[in-house]
Amino acid sequence: MRAPVPTPLLRVGLNKVALLRSSRGGAVPDLMEAARTLIEGGCRALMVHQWSDHRHVKPHDITALAALDAVREGHATLHVGGDLREDLGALLERTPGVGCWVVTPFEAQHLTTQRGWRPEDDQPRLAHWAQTLRGRTRISVFVDPEPEAVDLVARAGVAAVELNCRDYVEGFGTPTQERALEALSRAADRAREHGLDVNAAHDLDRRHLSPLIRAVRPTLVSVGHAFVAAAVIAGLRAVLPGFLHAASQD
Repeated sequence: MRAPVPTPLLRVGLNKVALLRSSRGGAVPDLMEAARTLIEGGCRALMVHQWSDHRHVKPHDITALAALDAVREGHATLHVGGDLREDLGALLERTPGVGCWVVTPFEAQHLTTQRGWRPEDDQPRLAHWAQTLRGRTRISVFVDPEPEAVDLVARAGVAAVELNCRDYVEGFGTPTQERALEALSRAADRAREHGLDVNAAHDLDRRHLSPLIRAVRPTLVSVGHAFVAAAVIAGLRAVLPGFLHAASQD
């Protein structure tokens, strides 16, 4: 009999909160308030991406998030995504409290990540940072769901993989769904053979989680865009009465 499916950690991405703030400048919405709200609600892992174009999260945001009481005291963990840049590595090296660097290939012309780590990417630099940050900040690498991709990053000495769930999400509810889950499951099994944690990420929505967790048994599942989109709709219902009351002349 197969062991019960373990409950993975839910990681929530804050990029779109920061993107909304950056679209107008200033400090609204407050990224720190959003982080504290999630932690108070029971979230134990937060995620931001820090790209070279600063499209949403700035370097000072990482410092501020890492300084939150809940993060410093170990009640929540902060994960920072980004490409393998020296400036980002140096920032994480000098910032206590960052639990994981999620190394993600980046191409400026794309709105979001399109692919996982490949042989042509800078494997020696990946190994360098895995060694440099060992004991302080874990490194996880975004990979396509292929055993060979898992083998590649495992050789660099990283701690985890972020399995790219794009094919699963795009094929959800179609005949390709099971094939995508099988690919994710094979890649997850290979990662566990290497002693790596298995995280699942990329455009996941609430409806995707249960089949994914049963098939892949990840350590962590990551949500972001869909989570914030759902929060916007729920928030419209919650805040409208107050604004109607404020506008009322009665």
